[in-house]
Amino acid sequence: MEKGPASPEIKEKVLAYLDTVEKAKSKDIAKAIGENKADVDLAVKELAMEDKVEYLYITTTYIALKGKVGAP
Repeated sequence: MEKGPASPEIKEKVLAYLDTVEKAKSKDIAKAIGENKADVDLAVKELAMEDKVEYLYITTTYIALKGKVGAP
């Protein structure tokens, strides 16, 4: 089953939330903005392809606004 594109509203909520934190896990973003984790994952994936967010691998996967977190 193929999913359609992510909701623009969820993408905006993700960006707005990430603007308030340094980095966050996908499940924490979903809980904070009150959306389904699968929908948040899809939005984050699209935002990463649009070069607006980046994945950080620091013993686990975090998501942050592009360029917000410096190199370790």
